[in-house]
Parts: sequence; structure tokens; C-alpha cells
Amino acid sequence: MASVHARKNRAGETTSYQVKWRDAGRRSGDPVWATEKFDGDDEGQEAAEIFKAAVDEAGQRWPAGWVKGQGYIVPEEVGPADDAQYRFRAYATRVIELRTGIEEHYRKACLRELEMYVFPTFGECDVRSSAHFSSDTVRGWVRGLEKTKVRKGRGPLDRKMSPKTIRNLHGLLSSILNEAVQAEPPLRARNPCERTTLPRRDDGGATPEDEDIEFLTPAEVTAIRDRLTLRQDQIMVEVKYGTGLRYSEITALAPYCLLSSDPARIRLQVHRAWKKDGEGGYYVGMPKSKRGRRTIRVSSSVVEALEELRRVEDLRDQDLFFTGDEGQRLHASTFADRWHRAVRKAQADGLLPAYKAPTPHDLRHSHAAALISAGHSLTYVQRRLGHESIKTTSDLYGHLLPEADDDAMATIETTLQGSRPVLRAVASA
Repeated sequence: MASVHARKNRAGETTSYQVKWRDAGRRSGDPVWATEKFDGDDEGQEAAEIFKAAVDEAGQRWPAGWVKGQGYIVPEEVGPADDAQYRFRAYATRVIELRTGIEEHYRKACLRELEMYVFPTFGECDVRSSAHFSSDTVRGWVRGLEKTKVRKGRGPLDRKMSPKTIRNLHGLLSSILNEAVQAEPPLRARNPCERTTLPRRDDGGATPEDEDIEFLTPAEVTAIRDRLTLRQDQIMVEVKYGTGLRYSEITALAPYCLLSSDPARIRLQVHRAWKKDGEGGYYVGMPKSKRGRRTIRVSSSVVEALEELRRVEDLRDQDLFFTGDEGQRLHASTFADRWHRAVRKAQADGLLPAYKAPTPHDLRHSHAAALISAGHSLTYVQRRLGHESIKTTSDLYGHLLPEADDDAMATIETTLQGSRPVLRAVASA
């Protein structure tokens, strides 16, 4: 049964009334609680009691047509009981469960995010309703996400949801409403998500720990590597920094992946990676995308490091280079724990700035930064990293291009000196 709770301030004054109940509409059997807040005056208390009764009548679910934080929106637009298939919770679940071309772990992640962040607001709304799903209701939902507190890792629930997470959730909602627009016959005339302005990464003044990328200098990479106690971990750092491979790719490498038909140009075949099976396990499958299946040149230092590991571990051609203590898949969390201990030691020794909090994945970013800073093209870096689109590479690393800065500074300097900037010649095809 739902219940009404008075929320009071330190002076004992009632500031709001909260209705709380265990949401029976959730897919999970775990005790997941839902809440709705009302004003702290007499009218708010009365509204809370009415809403409590509506929740009880709905079987401990959000009342049909109710939008969290806003109330009933044109309740007469909600269809009859036999139209339950068009309630957003049912419709979205069906869309995701029938979606093809995605991996099972991604399907489950989508359903989990819907349960946590979308259904509490839109779960009982009618997907056909232009009042339930409008530019205003979607914007209101996004504003709520901007105020939502989340935790990072095992830390406290005290961090604002990142702009990237909000954009991902908005994209998930938008993809489902697109299905309604494109249905035969169409269930909606348009998708209201298309008119939403989403938060940018720099909104609110991002702090260093909020950034997704931490670029490391070669000296900083060496400092972290030298503070790892296992030789396999040290070689992992050398190979990851030297190739830019993803963790799922590097931990699926085996000796036969080294192609040495030309000793002067040894290459590494990247054609498999660890994948989640959707049931909590892993299997070896294809890399992240078609571009991810690639063959790259590797330096002599990388080859020597891998050959050392092969000799020490007496590996056969099909054996994995990097494994756990008993030859199993090396869990990302296991390596990450050892990595972060080495990072703290490097900081304590004054070899890594305290404001830097790099992850193992930052070795991939640092590999790209080293190439671009030396003048290699974005196209080369894209192919080497296995990015599906050059836009991904440009968005992540375009600001590192040295020639762009050089040209910009030359233009600004010429302008400041009172001269007209010289037009650059464009070579004919």
C-alpha cells in the first residue's frame, strides 16, 4: 500500500508531502520504491492523499496519464483498458525486446535504464498522446535528470548525472518514439525529442575528475608501469600504450595474432575481442565494429614485450597473452585495481599530478595523442584505433592537431600586426 509522509525542515516545519510505494510495474522482483512529491500546505496534503488512493487503485503502479512532477496531462486522451499495449512501459519494453542487430548485454542495459530513469516519469503514459509526449514534457524530464544524483563506482550518491549519460538516456527515449512515428500505421505524427536542447559537456563548469579522457605523457606512462608489481601488468601497459587497443581486444590476443612474414614490418592482427553474453558471462567474438577488425603495424618494443611474455609463460599459438592466475580471462576490474594502486604510488612519488585520475583506457587515448602530436593524420589514427567513423576520431582528438594550432597562431599574429592574412593555396586534384 502507498503511504503519505510529511517532509520537514530542521525547524520542524512541513515543507512537502511525499507519497511512497513499492512500484509493482517494475520488471525486477527487487523492492524498488517510487515516490511523488506535493506541496507542504493543506492543499498539498489533500492532493497527496488523493494521489495515494490513485496509486492503490492502480495496483501500486503510477496512475494512467500521470506524469511525474506534473500531474495528470489530458487524462481523457488515455485510451481504454484494452489499449494497455500503448502504455509506454509496455510499448518500450516490446520495442527493445524485439530490436534486432544488438547484443544481449546492450538489450538488458537498455531495459535497466528504462526502469531506472524513464518509466518513473513516462511509464503509464500513452505513446500515442501528443500531450503526454510533447516538447515540454520531454524537456521537463531532462531537467529532472540534470538534478539527479548518481554515484561513481562504489562512491556515495552525490554526483550530478553527466551530460553524456543524459544524452544517452534521451537518445534511448527518442529511438523508441521514432518507432512509434514509423509504425504502420503511424502511432504518432512526430518525435518531440527532436526539439530538445541537451546539456553540453562544459555546462556547469566540469571539473577534471568529470572528464572522460585523461591524456598521459610518455614519462607518466612509464611512472605508472614501473609501479606495477607483476611483469604481465607492465607488459600490458607497454602493449596497450604502444598499440591503442581496447581492453577487450588486448586481452583476447594470442601469439598467432603476431604476423611476422616480413621481419622488418611485423603486424598485429586484431580480429577478435571479449564480448558480454547477456547472462553475466563472456565469450570471444568480433571486435566492436567492422572497422575494429584490422591489422596494424607494431613497433619493435611491442613485439619484444609480447615475445618476452610468450617465452616466460611458455605460451602456445592459441593461448592468451594476458590471463588471470589460473589462465582464465583477465577481468577488467582485477587489472584496474592494480592499475589504480600504481597510479596512487606514482602520484605519491611526485611523478604524476594529483589532478590526473587516469584509467587503463586512457592509454588508448594517450596512444592517439602521441601520434597526432607528431603530425600523423586523423585518418591514420582512425584506422589504427578501429573507429567506425572519422567523426569519432575528430571529436575525441581533433583539438590535438599541431598544424591547426600553428596555422591559427600565424593567422592571429598576422592580423594583430595589421596585415591581411595570406590565403592558403589549395592544390588541384
